Formats: sequence, structure tokens, C-alpha cells
Amino acid sequence: MRKWMLMASATILFGVAVLAFVLFPRTSPEVTADQANETVISLYGGEVEQTTESGDAYRVEFNRPDGRYLALVNRQSGQVETMELLEKTEAAKEVTEQQAEEIALEQATGTIDSVAYNEERNEYDVKVKEETQLSTVVLSAATGEVRKISQEPVEPSAPVDEPVPEPEPEPDRVITRDEAIVLAQETLNGEAQEAEFVQTTDGGYYLVEIENDQTDQEATIQIHAIRGDTMSVEWDEDD
Repeated sequence: MRKWMLMASATILFGVAVLAFVLFPRTSPEVTADQANETVISLYGGEVEQTTESGDAYRVEFNRPDGRYLALVNRQSGQVETMELLEKTEAAKEVTEQQAEEIALEQATGTIDSVAYNEERNEYDVKVKEETQLSTVVLSAATGEVRKISQEPVEPSAPVDEPVPEPEPEPDRVITRDEAIVLAQETLNGEAQEAEFVQTTDGGYYLVEIENDQTDQEATIQIHAIRGDTMSVEWDEDD
């Protein structure tokens, strides 16, 4: 009798455990905010400004040299669902190129050979050339402060009948459709279903649809047509 009662109790407990598993299945653990941040930065670079919860996603706002972006990261899968540009960063230039030339000529004797703007350092590199010496004056594009002056000797140029014209700067290069597909496949490795070019005032962009049959993933990826940046990623969650 006692053995029968023990067997009955064990059967009841097993049934309760099976019922609990069916009614309350275990869900996969959520990714943390730190994990969401790491995913975004590993894909797009930059620095995270803030991360907030919004429904089933994390809203990750992050800064890159070219602007401020917002990425939505799924809290269950950890995938980036969308990414969009919130604000484009303009170069912090207060000193014009002409003013930079005038400042450089106060520091070195000769004529202006070239002027280059370094966006990352927000500086001008002005080269002043005279007959036997080339001076490089580095100055702040924000304040005009001279930060560095260096000289190097140059050999006198041979006389020429006509001045050699300086080459014209190359125009902004628009990437091809195939290049846009390769860039999009860095986000989702798969087969390109479609790549559509959209013309805009800042150079246009491609909308590339990528499908991965092995992982059953689909995404529409927006690629800037000049810079090659990934502007946004939209994942297809129909399945």
C-alpha cells in the first residue's frame, strides 16, 4: 500500500512539472544594455551617448565623427533592427582658408604653395614656398592659433617656358551598385535580392535587400553612395 502511494505521488509530481513547462515555457534571457552597446559600437564604431529601454528594444544613441545616430537593438535577440542619422556634425571651422593663408604668410616668407584642412584635428596645414625652403605652418581652424612651424630645404626648380597648371581636384566618387552590395554584406552576409539607387542632395544612397537562406534572415540596408557609410538597417521580421 505504501509503495503504491509513493508511485502515485511521483506520477502526480511529474504531471505537474510537465504542465508547468507547457503553460509557462522558459524564455531566452534578455541581452543587457551593455551588450546592446557593444553590438552597436562593433558594427558602426563611435561612442555611446545614452541607452534607454523602449518596449522590446534598446534605444542606443551614439556619436560618430560625421554625426549622431540612433540604433534600435532587440532585447531578446540582440540584433540591430534599425539605425538612423539623427544629426549631421558640421566641421567646427571659424577661420577661413584665406585667413589661414594670411596668418601663415605672417610666420613664413614666400608664396602660398598649398592649403590643406584636416577635419579630424580641425587644423590647417599651410605650405609657404620660397626659392630654397618650404615652410609648413600648422594652425587651429577654430582660433587661428599657430601650433607648429617646420621647414625643409627644396632644390631650385628648373626654368620652364610655361607654368604647369595644378591638377583640378577630383569630384566626389559615387560608389557602384556592386560596391554597395559588398558594403551591405558586411552587415548581413547573404545574397542580394535588389539594390536600388535613390538620388538626394548630398549624393544619394542605395537600398540593398540582403537575404540569408541559412539563417532565414532578411534586411534592407541603406548605404551612402559617396561615403559608403551604413546609414540604416531594417530587419524583416515577418517570420
